[in-house]
Amino acid sequence: MILALALAASLAAAPAQAAPGPFPYPLHRRQLANGLRVFFVPYDSPGLAAFFTVFTVGSRDEVEPGRSGFAHFFEHLSYRGTKAHSGDDWERATKSLGMDSNAFTDDDVTAYWLYGPSAALPTVIALEADRFRNLDLGEDDFKVESRAVLGELMKSQASPDFEVEEASREVAFTRHPYRHTTLGFERDVRDMPSGYQHALDFYRRLYRPDAAMVLVVGDFDEEAVFDALAQHYGPWQGKAQRAKVEPEPPQREPKEVRRAWAAPVLPRLWQGWHTPGAEDLDATAAQLVLWPLLFGPSSPLHRELVLERRLAEEIAGEFQPRRDPFLFGYELVLENAAAEAPARAAVERAVAEVAAGRVDPRALADVKANVRASLVMQTDTPYRTGVWLVYYGGLTGDPGYVDVVLRRVERLGPDDLAAFARRWLVPENRTTVVVATGGGGRAEKPAARGGAR
Repeated sequence: MILALALAASLAAAPAQAAPGPFPYPLHRRQLANGLRVFFVPYDSPGLAAFFTVFTVGSRDEVEPGRSGFAHFFEHLSYRGTKAHSGDDWERATKSLGMDSNAFTDDDVTAYWLYGPSAALPTVIALEADRFRNLDLGEDDFKVESRAVLGELMKSQASPDFEVEEASREVAFTRHPYRHTTLGFERDVRDMPSGYQHALDFYRRLYRPDAAMVLVVGDFDEEAVFDALAQHYGPWQGKAQRAKVEPEPPQREPKEVRRAWAAPVLPRLWQGWHTPGAEDLDATAAQLVLWPLLFGPSSPLHRELVLERRLAEEIAGEFQPRRDPFLFGYELVLENAAAEAPARAAVERAVAEVAAGRVDPRALADVKANVRASLVMQTDTPYRTGVWLVYYGGLTGDPGYVDVVLRRVERLGPDDLAAFARRWLVPENRTTVVVATGGGGRAEKPAARGGAR
């Protein structure tokens, strides 16, 4: 409700075009009769445009036991073609047009993009509408592609940082689908060849126009592009049928787990706190500012742990908003096992300083300015601008949410950050994961890897 009211207040005065705000380009909104939302961003890129088809569908929608990883798997399957255009035909056609193309899947969103000459947009629109409306998925192709997804998972599992990500989710979450990574639990991925009917059902339930957006950024004729969208995407019918996502219950006590890593590596220390999702505008803005303030390269904690005391090689991570409550966390790559205790103590002191309201006003102003400058730096091409908007659009269904959040960031003060820290960054709400050679102490084999929820 908080988010809905904020968006309504922001957009009511100009339903077709967003009012000027921190986001540096105009955002025009349209909609087809079938519910497909269309967003246009005029951008000074003569002859170039980026075209995105975006589904507000991600791994959070994988609620069926034993079927994690299917949102990402379906991203792969969508390139297998239709009766009108095989996957190879699609590849040849887009390359002949001079288009770069790819896709990505996250917790909350799946996006397919092409970037290249604006003159190719009519053909691109026809090809993309065909594959999302008329995917022709054979069982043999399905089984072949499932092995590619398993290979991607195995490659990721060769990194201790992926072990940290898997462990942090498995330990912190008990019910919500955020418990698994976008790639899914290993056992579920190995069992994907048995899920052909589930994949068809996934497509029929979730790849519907009212769960999709089209975003066009660059140099284009808006009316001509909208007419082409109406022609090719307009006949797409159906309503998305989302399964209920069970909310995560509150965490009542600290959680901690240690995982053994077979090869010699520097120890990883990860800590995260359950925090609200995008529905809570105040919390989202606070986290965008608080992460660089606490853990960024200009933070006192970074100076202490990395530069002065040399307890850590780096502080890794970032804050990315999620649709539902997620985790506000950081990862330390420690110099050695002995560095863990003093590093944890330093983090606790830094968090306590924020909770007490002891925030340097100049540092806060610098971080807020940097948050906005980072946005501008990530909008230097139509493609990169589109990616930024895709992530924020996936949270709410409207990419204009980025302006709503940044306006709230501008009004943040030390008291706002202190209130957030006192409410959420508390020991009983914290999960700790240590990954080290031999476990760095009491070793525990990943229990949930390969286990269904």
